Amino acid sequence: MGQAIKCVGFLLQERPPIYVASISGRWLISHSTPSWRIENPVKGFQRVVKEDRARQIAVAVLDQQRTFPNSIVLATNRKSFEFINGKLEISNDAKFLVVDGQHRLWAQHFSKYEAMYSCNIHCNLTEVEMARLFLEINDNQRRVPSSLRWDLVRLVRPEDDPYAVAAAELVYSLAMDDTSPLYQRIDLTGEQKEITLKQGSLAPELKQVLSKAGPIKNFGFEAQYEMFERYFTAIKDLDSKGWNDASSPFYQARILRVLIRILPEIIKHDKKTLEKLAVSDFLRYLNKIDRRSLDTEKIKAKQGAAGMQEIYKEIREQIFE
Repeated sequence: MGQAIKCVGFLLQERPPIYVASISGRWLISHSTPSWRIENPVKGFQRVVKEDRARQIAVAVLDQQRTFPNSIVLATNRKSFEFINGKLEISNDAKFLVVDGQHRLWAQHFSKYEAMYSCNIHCNLTEVEMARLFLEINDNQRRVPSSLRWDLVRLVRPEDDPYAVAAAELVYSLAMDDTSPLYQRIDLTGEQKEITLKQGSLAPELKQVLSKAGPIKNFGFEAQYEMFERYFTAIKDLDSKGWNDASSPFYQARILRVLIRILPEIIKHDKKTLEKLAVSDFLRYLNKIDRRSLDTEKIKAKQGAAGMQEIYKEIREQIFE
């Protein structure tokens, strides 16, 4: 147990406990993280926060020795904090998830003026409850990486969106299963710049396919996963070397999204049951694709553009017509 800091604050709500406190920005940065699963808070902020925006806030607000008009929102698994002599005491080993206000807090990193931050602290939350709170507050804000939102969907598992949960589970399994062609090749939270393939790109396409009436929708998760694993293996086999070094056009997010979109048509055309479709069956269709035709400039020359719909038309034409 580290030495506690003493803050001006009060208990706003008893169940679940929510405190309002005034906390030093420098202390808060060293005890906060923008993702509960990131061990290094500094790197965590650098991955999530736009530095230019944080610097602008530092110049416009902190360097002028002004305070922010609204509180930042924090979450912690600590059950509660003590009040001693009218002050809220927070132990030095406490850890907080920044649910809202990441840029305002990280602005402190770029200012010599040590600001006091008004904080709403939600206590006694599990990781899933933190994820739910994060989604509730940030759902409509552009600054949250879409991949991180999908990762939180998998944790929260909203009952009113089962296809989103299934899509997030599929992406997670494809990224974590060491037999998968996408093992450790999907950035699940949008924080790994070295991985070009993002959950935020694949999950929406998978959700769309899973929710449509047809052969895929009616099968259980295991059958769906095994089918997708075989399908992505077939895509990898089109250019194994390029897939392994991420240079293959089939490894590009837009191409993979289109191939996911075309999958139900392949299944319908082949007329085999889902569990009987093998890698070789998928390759009979995928081998018809001319990888040279997937060059962006060639698609533009033929279609007048190179967006998702144009790529879809190009690939579908080669496979079926």
